[in-house]
Amino acid sequence: MPARLVALHVHSWHSLLEGVDSPRRLLEAAAQRGYLALAFTDTNNLYGLLAIHDLAWQYGVRPIFGACLRSLNPTRQRRALSADQRKSALRCTVLISEPIGYSNLCTILSRLHLYQAPLLDLLCEYSDGLQVLVDSPHWFEVLQPVFGERLWAELIRPGRSVKQERILLEAAAQRRIRVVASWAVHFAEPQGWKVFRLLQAVRQRQLLNRLPGRLAITPAHHLLSTAEVWRRFADIPEALVHAEQLAERCRSDVLPRQRILPAPPEYWRAGDPVSRLTCLQQQLRQRCSEALRQYKGGPAEARARLQEELSIIEQRGLAGYFLVVQEIAQQARRRGYPMALRGSAGNSLVCYLLGITDVDPLRYRLPLERFLHPGRGDLPDIDLDFDWRVRDEILRWMVQRFGEEHTAQISSHLFFQPRSAFREAAKAYGLSDPQISQLLVRLDACLESLVDEQANTSSAWQRLRLAGKELLPESAWPRICESAHWLLGRPYHLSLHPGGMVLTPDPLCRHVALQRAPKGVIMTQLDKDGVERLGLVKIDILGNRALATVAEARSLVGIRAELCESDPATLQLLQRGDTLGVNQLESPAMRHLLVQYQPRNRDDLVQVLALIRPAAASVGNKDLFLRRRQGLQPTPRLPALLEPILGETYGLMVFEDQALLAIQAVTGWPAAEADRLRKAISEGLPADQAADWWQRFFQACRSRGIHRETAAQIWSQLARFNAYSFCKSHAVSYALLAWEAAWYKAHHPLPFWTAALNNNLGMYPLWLYIEAIKWSNIHLLPPCVNRSDLGFQIDGNAIRVGLGSIRGVPRALLEALIRERDRHGPFTSIRDLCRRVAIGPEALAHLMESGACAFTGLPREEMFLEAALYYRHCDETAIFAGYLGNPPPLLPRGNPDMDRSARPQDLVEAIRQWETLGFVLKMPLMALFRPYLPSGLADSRALQEPPGTCLTLAGLVAASRTTTTTDGKLVQFLTLADEWGLVEVTLLPDTCPLLPCPTLGPYIVTGQIASHLGARSLTATSKPKPYRQHG
Repeated sequence: MPARLVALHVHSWHSLLEGVDSPRRLLEAAAQRGYLALAFTDTNNLYGLLAIHDLAWQYGVRPIFGACLRSLNPTRQRRALSADQRKSALRCTVLISEPIGYSNLCTILSRLHLYQAPLLDLLCEYSDGLQVLVDSPHWFEVLQPVFGERLWAELIRPGRSVKQERILLEAAAQRRIRVVASWAVHFAEPQGWKVFRLLQAVRQRQLLNRLPGRLAITPAHHLLSTAEVWRRFADIPEALVHAEQLAERCRSDVLPRQRILPAPPEYWRAGDPVSRLTCLQQQLRQRCSEALRQYKGGPAEARARLQEELSIIEQRGLAGYFLVVQEIAQQARRRGYPMALRGSAGNSLVCYLLGITDVDPLRYRLPLERFLHPGRGDLPDIDLDFDWRVRDEILRWMVQRFGEEHTAQISSHLFFQPRSAFREAAKAYGLSDPQISQLLVRLDACLESLVDEQANTSSAWQRLRLAGKELLPESAWPRICESAHWLLGRPYHLSLHPGGMVLTPDPLCRHVALQRAPKGVIMTQLDKDGVERLGLVKIDILGNRALATVAEARSLVGIRAELCESDPATLQLLQRGDTLGVNQLESPAMRHLLVQYQPRNRDDLVQVLALIRPAAASVGNKDLFLRRRQGLQPTPRLPALLEPILGETYGLMVFEDQALLAIQAVTGWPAAEADRLRKAISEGLPADQAADWWQRFFQACRSRGIHRETAAQIWSQLARFNAYSFCKSHAVSYALLAWEAAWYKAHHPLPFWTAALNNNLGMYPLWLYIEAIKWSNIHLLPPCVNRSDLGFQIDGNAIRVGLGSIRGVPRALLEALIRERDRHGPFTSIRDLCRRVAIGPEALAHLMESGACAFTGLPREEMFLEAALYYRHCDETAIFAGYLGNPPPLLPRGNPDMDRSARPQDLVEAIRQWETLGFVLKMPLMALFRPYLPSGLADSRALQEPPGTCLTLAGLVAASRTTTTTDGKLVQFLTLADEWGLVEVTLLPDTCPLLPCPTLGPYIVTGQIASHLGARSLTATSKPKPYRQHG
């Protein structure tokens, strides 16, 4: 018997919905039981590769990497197979024994997923560096000539009948193939089998009680103890010896460490690596030098900065990377697509000269060190933003330009959250999707405590029993919640990263395993962190709705105006916080900040965008900044070393760059050392490390003539400036975009709002943007099957609602309707519409109810009668009868106070629009409720009364958010809308209870007007009440 155990076939939870336990749990159990090594062999993937690598050494267990391979198309084989081979689909366990094996396994997995290539052919073609374990003797004949002594017979117990085992052992002995012991681990403990059954139900979309009584995996497939292993393989101890020998053959240092940098395709095979790199560097220098001559005549400062940057880029071998990103940017600009740069790449003059960014780093005094310096260990990020509508087109161009074998999008690993875990668990017990959706709405905030066993409360259970009493017996709910808890936090699916792409000069599958995303594009099996750890360079190609809004507004206006940097109309709009619809500037906190800050030019937006981020806002720098800006508090005198860095921000750190520059200035450290401290602080320093860093920092400051008190103040700012913040170039890039959007809103509100409705899915519901448009005295027209496109569009001096806004009508049907109209002209009647477009009764009813068929000129009742007559032979004719008579009720449903028979026609029309569109076109939405509210209520205009004035007003809930105070209490903020504007309401924990799940309302709120540095709000003095309590 071997001295130490090895498990050669282990499934972690990265075998999605198959393996039960996390790599950490398996390694922990293995360490406790004295295992020498664990071979992680997840089914057809390497998802957990880096996590396993990092964790294994913590537990003193040597990791072996591999995969359990299953053919994705068993019938597709190029080789002639025997009858026995055809009956026995090839499945095997593959272990990596040396570095070339990693590359080959990645290639096998990639071709298996992407092209469903025959597994047998892949194994024979990419065999180097791999050890193969096969549990069926039918494949020995084919694989032994290829693998020789690297082929092993896998004896899995339990797994085969006595007869099958005898055949396997005899065949192995005949061919002198060594047998290795295996127990196909799927969970750490036998109890994990219950979770395994649940996972099978989820994976197969089966009810738990309909799963077979006997599954191939049993409680015996757990991580065995030494005694259990010895008992299970007592009749064949040499299989354990061979298992240990195989484990010794498999190296753990098989992962690549070399950085793979992208380059334009014409350089991929241009001579040896040294000459190739020289050519890339020469090309980059030439392009930058040509652009520099056009940059203000190429001043000395710019020449020196360019030389510094190019030296670092050449030292790091990054020339090809910059040229590739330039190609992408150039392609977008040739097509007329707007783009922006996010992150710190805007600090680079090279990026500016190459046309990658519009941010001039010299004009805005952006430090190179935040983006690139000689001591930086990781690669700099260049993240490109594109109009979200054309982003996929750019990605397709990249695949075409660089080749499918050389490009892939990066994956994102999705994990069960409380809602998704509860949904899948409830399905396994027989509930349908609609039933679960309804239940989730009713549970809402209680759901998390129900799924988390540590946070269960009696009130949550009571709510679940009441909500689910008609769906399942009460005894089922504890089992469902327990099952949901089992699912919580485990991976279950791969999706696409929002924008990450990787490019390599040689085939990408040699470096990372690939597969297809649900939408069909190629993606990496590793997530962004894993990809970067393997030395691949991530280029982010991101979709940005703000760019789309500006691009569409510009197109509708027909000109690209030269924007004045201190345009009065734009500044007035910003100063009054009228920025709904302007991305980056529309949140309640940002609108308040604009009122407090009172911008005086475009560049002021750079500071505004940075001040709102947590690093500045959460440590009090925002309020301190505003007080100093407004002259309410003096700005302390700064040390001469810090004046150039913090002078423009009143002595406070606002931008991420300032932390790095301040450290350099007062310590004299090089950029690499200063950046180490900045990153350490931002990640949170333990007390012992903080003390060590402080001593080093203080000694360096003293050597530069900085007094201890001043050094302590700077250290205090650094220590508090450790949350998320903007680097200045990022703020500049977004400020330029926000200014242009605000300019269009101020000067061309009709095109602006049309573009914003089509693109800006911001933080507010669509109905609020519609209300804001009405506040601007812009008319809105209903959808029309003869005039509307899918989106909103300008129609005369009004905005016409698009057909895509109509609820309950499939997009494919609307696209077919528009194609038919464009080809053969407008529709002339309901009958003509039904005859020319394959439209069902329900979709037609939605179109008519929304007003999209008003072109007929018929009264509503006649339209429905005509439709009913056309569909008289259809079983669904009753649909039309349901729309005749009274209109559907407005939320909240069933309110007895609403006498619909007495409503004027415009009120009835508004109710129908709310039901079919989700907003109201003519009258204010709040006007539907006003007749049923108490008289004498104030409105949003009363917020201009003196601070301290008590008000009672009503409004609809447009947004709700909570935050935690320094003493751990929750504060809630509500944004209410009425006929004239918005009111921001604050619910303080010591004054009134919070609203856990606010509905639309309206709510009646009593409170006092508060003014903070010029921004007005209402501080509630009692809990807001829904209006029906006052009916």
